Amino acid sequence: MPVEPMVFPAQSRLLPYAALFSLTFALTIGGILARPIESLSLFWPVNAALAGVLLRYPRQATVSGFVLMWLAMVGADLLCASALAPALWFNLCNMGVVVTLWQLLSRLPRLHRRMRTPHGVLCVFGACAAGASVAASLASVMAAPWFEQSLRSTWLAWFSEQFSTAVLVLPVMLTAPAARTLLQGGSQKIRLAPLLVMLVSLAFSIAFGGPGAIAFPIAALLWCAWTYSPFLVSLLTLTAGSTLIVAVAQSLMHFSVPQSESGVTALMSARLGIAMLVLGPLVVACVTQANRSLLARLAHQATTDHLTGTLSRSAFTQRANALLESRQHQQFLPLTLMMLDIDHFKSINDAHGHAVGDQVLRQFADALQEQLHSNEVFARMGGEEFVIIVPGLAPDRAQFTAERLRRAVQDLQVEQAGQRLQITVSIGLAGCDEGMPTPDLTALLASADKALYLAKAKGRNRVEQAEPQRRAI
Repeated sequence: MPVEPMVFPAQSRLLPYAALFSLTFALTIGGILARPIESLSLFWPVNAALAGVLLRYPRQATVSGFVLMWLAMVGADLLCASALAPALWFNLCNMGVVVTLWQLLSRLPRLHRRMRTPHGVLCVFGACAAGASVAASLASVMAAPWFEQSLRSTWLAWFSEQFSTAVLVLPVMLTAPAARTLLQGGSQKIRLAPLLVMLVSLAFSIAFGGPGAIAFPIAALLWCAWTYSPFLVSLLTLTAGSTLIVAVAQSLMHFSVPQSESGVTALMSARLGIAMLVLGPLVVACVTQANRSLLARLAHQATTDHLTGTLSRSAFTQRANALLESRQHQQFLPLTLMMLDIDHFKSINDAHGHAVGDQVLRQFADALQEQLHSNEVFARMGGEEFVIIVPGLAPDRAQFTAERLRRAVQDLQVEQAGQRLQITVSIGLAGCDEGMPTPDLTALLASADKALYLAKAKGRNRVEQAEPQRRAI
């Protein structure tokens, strides 16, 4: 009886939009419940968070998606007993931030959009200022009916809140790594000293007070920027910035501005100052991360053979000498060095071309990598010649490992123009048993090379062992 194939239902196109509506509704409810009664929100992360979500997952950044977000904001406001007209208009102001951030930042290359370059950081700050200006301008239109403030005061209040919140929240969304990356990096050690200094400086700034106190954590944040990833630095700037804003709002820092500045409050001034202070640490974190990535790439290129992905000859020499030196402090544990040479490799290049020869080298290296353990050193010495160091195994016991590698190469499937190329390898072994003195790397390579030529002389595709080293008296 034939088995019917399983049919899986296609994913609903409405599901992502339903998720976006639910997320917007939940964030708006949380922001409303957290704001003071009969006042603008002290900290409104909804707009920046939604813009970050759309920039990371842009499929729902459509007219329908933006309308759904606006309806979710309005519904949450009405549920919290807001009047219909203010709910419609002020959430249109909020959507002005989301749409502006999306329109400006979605056009950037991904490298800049994810704040991996100083140019990207500056673009994000500029987009946050533009989004805050749009929201403030729309809100000022309705200043007379719903606010007892002047047009200037309303504009400054909206701009300072929207700009500072976006600058603190959006970098967290844009620099956040994927969930898989977070799980893989969970075991990495994190230096606590910069974090502790930042927390202490933050507490000291609140205790000391005064307008200049908002700058106290900047040195610690710069230290964090040199130490941590841009994502962690973004989290720390969010923590420091939001804490300082709350402290100023609660009059904990005795922060004031001259009374002659009409419409400017201490909170407005503090918000703008805090927003500009976090620019420095974010740029430093971005530059530091870029330098680390560049150094890692340079180190990889210096130590890795570009064709096969194995260690380069120079890197092998360093690793091998370090291994031989450490052996002297480990009761002369056994060690084996294998010299490998692909049989008749020159004829492969001559008959099929160097491109096929490169393919053979890559597949050969991949096949051996799958057979080796993490503590075994594998390198390409040049051309078709490779070397492997197997610590902890004497040559007699490593003979079985070498045979396993030889069979893996013999079974290798290399296809060229519909034909299978037969690849074999000759292997020469040299090393020392337990309790033997540590040989010089040059002497060890020479012994393995002699054994390799012996394997070739006996017909190739075989393993030969050098004359064992005599026990020292």
